[in-house]
Amino acid sequence: MEYSPRLRLLSTGEQRETTNRTRDTVRQTYNHGLYGFNRFDESERTVKQRVIKIRNKLPELKQDWTDLQDVYSKALQTHIERITRNIRNFGKLKKKGYNVGSLNWKKPREFRSFTYN
Repeated sequence: MEYSPRLRLLSTGEQRETTNRTRDTVRQTYNHGLYGFNRFDESERTVKQRVIKIRNKLPELKQDWTDLQDVYSKALQTHIERITRNIRNFGKLKKKGYNVGSLNWKKPREFRSFTYN
């Protein structure tokens, strides 16, 4: 069994500000990746190939978007790949007969965590 520990951090005001800025940058990257994913034609590529193509554009995006330079690249890649995981989970639910919609953009209050690989 794989166990992922969850820890509560007691941080200073400066650390909270940095963490909030990182979380918001990761959220915006997720939304940007979702936008890029939705722009592909469905017949063009598989889900995984689309996400890999978007993920491979991150270094190019970091040059134009200076806020991305403050966040570790693994955290950004993990949240781009999160799109694939979410779509696969939607597919599993749909096969079970559930009525599922589509992935939505994340508002700041809906995106509460980020993950380092």
